[in-house]
Amino acid sequence: MGSEDVVGIIPAAGKGRRLAPYPLPKELFPIGHQLVEVEGQLQQRPMVVSQYLIEAMVAAQLNRLYIVLGPGKLDIVEYYRNGEAYGVPFAYVFQSEARGMPYALDLVSPWLKGNETILMGMPDTIIEPRDAFNRLLNAHRTWKADLTLGLFPTERPQKFGMIGINAAHDVIAHQDKPRQTDLKWLWGITCWGPAFTTFMHETLEQEGREIAARRGREPVLGDIFDLALARGLRVKGLPFEDGRYIDIGTYDDLRQAVLLYA
Repeated sequence: MGSEDVVGIIPAAGKGRRLAPYPLPKELFPIGHQLVEVEGQLQQRPMVVSQYLIEAMVAAQLNRLYIVLGPGKLDIVEYYRNGEAYGVPFAYVFQSEARGMPYALDLVSPWLKGNETILMGMPDTIIEPRDAFNRLLNAHRTWKADLTLGLFPTERPQKFGMIGINAAHDVIAHQDKPRQTDLKWLWGITCWGPAFTTFMHETLEQEGREIAARRGREPVLGDIFDLALARGLRVKGLPFEDGRYIDIGTYDDLRQAVLLYA
């Protein structure tokens, strides 16, 4: 146990079935543009969707980044390689069996020392403001929270995990993809400390099968949030009032993102 490390984890093991028959990893879908030096001159080149997340994470002064992959996702390794272009070491963990996002995130546990603050986001999303991870990390440290959720407004709560907070930014409610709700915030990015890392690992080992049987599906991260709240972990929410959260997981959302960043 030494000083704090800030570690990014990106779950990129999903199959992206909602974009079929597109055959490549959705995380590498080109959206928008970037300036790249070519033969000594800056030129525009395509920017893939997961770069928005990675650049936002790296700006929060990561010590290292883990990307969790599944079958058919090795093009992501070829694209990002060892992270040298971002000044941060990248490593890849393979999920051979799809068991849900909590299990994918927990695969990184053997490579953690126990002192890490974790930043996590989805590689098929674009978030604004661009400094959201910096602000989330600073709030998490100020509040001394176990888990802090970055919250974004939405008019489509049925697609997301919805969160309620009080005036002190304590998370007091969570609903996963509700058909109707009074909650206004979706959780889109997360930051957590060693206590939540341990809690998630032990919960999956001891209760993972029970959660799956009770829910009739594989566990989702919201299930772990619910248990953390019920068992007294300190869970906070940081709303980005003017923020934007774009998920390209469906064709309609992908089309919107392409048009916005054209």
